[in-house]
Amino acid sequence: MPNSNPQSLVDRVVAKRGRLMRWLLLANLLVGLLLASLVWSVLQSTKRGYETRALNLAEGLAAVAQLNIGSELAQVDSVMQATLDDMQRTGLRSANDGPAIDALLRSRYRLLKGVESLRMSDESGRVAWGWPSTTFTSVADREYFQQALNHRGDRPILAGPFRSRASGHWVIAVVRPVLVSGRFAGAMYATLTVEHFAQVFDRYDLGLGDAMALRTPDLRLVARRSPGGGSQGDAGTVSVSQQLADAVAAKPGGGAFVSRVAVDGMYRTTAYRAVEGWPLTVFAGVSNDRFFAPWYHQAWQVGLMAALAWALVGLATAAVYRFGAREAGAMQAITAHALAQRQAQQRIGSLLAEQTAMLNNDLVGMIKLEQRMITWRNRAFETLLGYGDGELEGQPMRLLYADEETFHRVGREAYPLLLSGANYRAQVRMRRKSGDELWVDLNGMRLSEHETFWMAVDATATREAHDHLSHAARHDALTQLPNRVLLLERLQQGLAARRRPGDEVAVCYRDLDGFKAVNDAHGHDAGDLLLVEVARRMAAQVRTTDTVARIGGDEFVLVLQPLAGDGWRKVLERVVAAVNAPIVLPDGREVQVGASAGVATSSAAITDPAELLSAADRAMLAAKRGGKGRLAVAPDECAGPHSPTRGATLDSSALASSDS
Repeated sequence: MPNSNPQSLVDRVVAKRGRLMRWLLLANLLVGLLLASLVWSVLQSTKRGYETRALNLAEGLAAVAQLNIGSELAQVDSVMQATLDDMQRTGLRSANDGPAIDALLRSRYRLLKGVESLRMSDESGRVAWGWPSTTFTSVADREYFQQALNHRGDRPILAGPFRSRASGHWVIAVVRPVLVSGRFAGAMYATLTVEHFAQVFDRYDLGLGDAMALRTPDLRLVARRSPGGGSQGDAGTVSVSQQLADAVAAKPGGGAFVSRVAVDGMYRTTAYRAVEGWPLTVFAGVSNDRFFAPWYHQAWQVGLMAALAWALVGLATAAVYRFGAREAGAMQAITAHALAQRQAQQRIGSLLAEQTAMLNNDLVGMIKLEQRMITWRNRAFETLLGYGDGELEGQPMRLLYADEETFHRVGREAYPLLLSGANYRAQVRMRRKSGDELWVDLNGMRLSEHETFWMAVDATATREAHDHLSHAARHDALTQLPNRVLLLERLQQGLAARRRPGDEVAVCYRDLDGFKAVNDAHGHDAGDLLLVEVARRMAAQVRTTDTVARIGGDEFVLVLQPLAGDGWRKVLERVVAAVNAPIVLPDGREVQVGASAGVATSSAAITDPAELLSAADRAMLAAKRGGKGRLAVAPDECAGPHSPTRGATLDSSALASSDS
């Protein structure tokens, strides 16, 4: 016969209440852990995406800046080498030749953009020649003069930063010893202000709080630029974070780190690259406070949603606890127990409803897949791809990808990782119901042997911003022609594409004649319009396999590839004729420009893109020395920096008949 003792009934009810309370507390803890794990997974996944994009942006800026700075310094050194060669060839070497040396240095100074001075000392360090002229008379006590005195290598000396005694500006110097019959006869040096390099950094699309800097191997600051004001740092000082010092010590050639910058206290993701051939390093930093602002906002929203959901669970548990604490008689306890069960079921149902509402949020799209078929999706995922409620249920994922190749690539890459227990993350192109394409940031994880769980966020705006930055980093802002970075890539591709004996890649380095006169007479806007028109005409005359690039000012480079023999001459004929034709300005006035050009071909003993471009540059300088509108072709033996060139007038007839 069942025990009908009221106290026994109460005891059993109390015992059941205790067990229920323990289960409710355990369920509350598990729900909290589940919510925390989900929030942590979502935020860490999206944060890694932001970290990757910040690093890619910083690396792109550092790579472009080191190429541009290296190119400028190489051009300065090329002009200095050519000047020393001319002095040796013409016998200019003593005080009696002072006026001729001054005139030569002045003419070369005008070829250099961004250079503050070009001067030369005698063997005692007395500054006897140069431009601009100065009352300052000696550099004998300068460290770079002592280095030049003992220097016998092929590379130039880079000195500084130091304060110029002539101008009072902070500068760096490119220095070469002057040798006569193997004997030291003085030092030629060109100075560039540190502000010039800061202005180079102004060309890049730096956001508020971003920063770029140029430093020497011992981490002395040469120049720095950070939009938004604040400290820019003083030239010649060393004020760096420990992370920067450790990173450069471990990997001097290039790398990345995250730190709070010592100069201004900003927290940045920084990439750095050594300037090839020069003892300088470029640092590019992206402001984490600015770049991660959307992620901080997302973290706050997702965290708040999880906290609210867990608070509801806590309220349900507290209600059950308060109810269980009441003491009543056996029959009241039985009644209360039944009531408590109903209330607990209602509260648990309410909790499940809240969890469902959280999964059906409007921020992050979520789906479950089995055999790459959709078995569950939330409202945000349907909205992301433009589908109505329930339209994606049971549909294959292939329906949502932009093309077959993307669908199969994700399958090849993702599922081996998921089977190993790792997560998979990638940006892929998908297609809305309307047919429009978008970029989606996918993050997948394995739920069971057959099921996977995926989160999806619209990444179209981020991808477009990245593509815009990538285009800007590889193209000239005014003419939209390739810049030096893309030019060297195309040149490398052209050299690799030669398949038959006799195929050549020709590089033509062109400097406009008469551009400065148009700029001075009609203004910079007219000068910009002229450059855009010249760029359009040149691009219209070359083949689809060729490249026309602008590498600064009025300097253009053509890469003609690949051609048999001197087939480049016919292409260059068309370009010359198009550029020489009059150009009508918006006010109706006609102007006309020509060009001096240097050509180097891969048939010479040059296979490196940078060397081929440098050979064409030296040939162009040789053409300008011969007068306007001339062409100089680097000969086969011009692999060395002091090789001779041959010249011809730069017009269609000369191109057709010249054997140079």
